[in-house]
Amino acid sequence: MQKLNASESWIEMDSLFECRNCPCCGQNDFEVLFESNMKAGGFGEAVETVYMIPGREWGRHVRCHNCQLIYVNPIEKAGKINKAYSERKSVDASIIRGIRLTASQSQVRLIEQHKSGAYLLDIGCGEGFFLFNAARAGYATKGVELSQDAAEYARREFDLDVEAGPFEELRFPENCFDIVTLWQVLEHVPYPLIMLGEVHRILKPGGLLALSTPDIKGVPARILGRKWWNIRMLHLNQFTTRTLTTVLQKTGFRDISPVSYKESISLLILCIPILKYLRLYEPLRGLFGPSSVLGRSMNRMMLAYSSRLDNCTMVGFK
Repeated sequence: MQKLNASESWIEMDSLFECRNCPCCGQNDFEVLFESNMKAGGFGEAVETVYMIPGREWGRHVRCHNCQLIYVNPIEKAGKINKAYSERKSVDASIIRGIRLTASQSQVRLIEQHKSGAYLLDIGCGEGFFLFNAARAGYATKGVELSQDAAEYARREFDLDVEAGPFEELRFPENCFDIVTLWQVLEHVPYPLIMLGEVHRILKPGGLLALSTPDIKGVPARILGRKWWNIRMLHLNQFTTRTLTTVLQKTGFRDISPVSYKESISLLILCIPILKYLRLYEPLRGLFGPSSVLGRSMNRMMLAYSSRLDNCTMVGFK
């Protein structure tokens, strides 16, 4: 059994942190893949951007000997994490709007291929880009989002029904949704089995769950290693197709299978992370900023790629 060594004992003492057993199998038997370099209290700063910037700080990543899930241990306490996300501002919404609306059209088509039904819940809906296209496709939609600012954006820009707050506290009625989606959510959740158990409860019999998370065995992760952009302070769990399937099975889902949809990214959003990582973005903001002539042009130039390149995308049924 791996325990914190003496040099790390401050983490156990610090009221901001908590150790956790494996969030998939519950065991406390792991190997350390690499150590943390994060500072206490820095989590809130990490949720301010959605750009693919290689992380300068990350938590200690460990791999469970029993189920092979890679996860961060210890983590900042769940209440503090929720507070940081609740206070997140949608500073990048105008930049990512085009690519997210384009990608979410493909996500809606994926849903339509696997399930008919009227009532759809999107957990962690952000600014509502997927929900907007789902509503246009005829679904009766509802969203849940921790960020107060993002939820307000979704209501204001798209006239969507979005509640701001932790999903598990809303206690939707049993068997009330035909479809639940979790796009890029589970990697942020300290205890994913609790969330997925609640999702299973509120789905109707035969209901569909569709979700995606970063894939730590994907091509970019294998090439970049610790410099992969999803090794970040705010990513608490690192899934593979195998470990994500195990988590879904443990919470009662059946007929689980990997799928894919068409992702998109603009030239500007490829460029900005590189400039930020090299600490050149602020000096060059006048040239590459999203409101500049060049920035607007680069943001209209989009590249499409399969979600399976960098993500585990799965469907499962209740």
